[in-house]
Amino acid sequence: MKPLIGIALATLGLGAPALPAQAAGNLVEVQLTDRLDDARGYCLDIAGGRGKNAPLDSGLQAHTCYNYTGGILEDQGFDADLIGKGEFRIPYFDVCMTVPSVEAGAPIVLGSCTGTDTQKFTLKDNGHLVTQADPKLCVTVNSTEKREGRGGSPIHVMRPLSLQPCDDANLTYQTWSLFQL
Repeated sequence: MKPLIGIALATLGLGAPALPAQAAGNLVEVQLTDRLDDARGYCLDIAGGRGKNAPLDSGLQAHTCYNYTGGILEDQGFDADLIGKGEFRIPYFDVCMTVPSVEAGAPIVLGSCTGTDTQKFTLKDNGHLVTQADPKLCVTVNSTEKREGRGGSPIHVMRPLSLQPCDDANLTYQTWSLFQL
């Protein structure tokens, strides 16, 4: 009798597993245009964990993109509809890309979505991802610091992110695009 109850609950939508993150809206990965040293590319990603178990207090990093798995993971999926409004929201966790201060060297972190100036960013036509509070500062992937992860084949790689002055000499580390499955 128990299997029938489970089937009935699933049929009614009660007790069914949560919908995948893609079903929550129009999700995209924010991807560094240059793949650097990883053929899968680098995407904005919650640091310190994978998928729905990602720790929100670790901020964002550039990490191997997961789209090669056939989906956009919870910790790399941004709401495409809000990006044009200056909000880089990860809907699965209901958090937004944030900077603690608007200055060169500031890390890219996460925070409750409040619409403050430190949460407003623009993806410009040239691919620069800038803070609206100072459009001369770009979200930048660290060019020298790189760590290997614990999974993937080949192994996943990660690099820190920070705000840095937008500079044509750093286009490789400062040019972003949106990827949608």
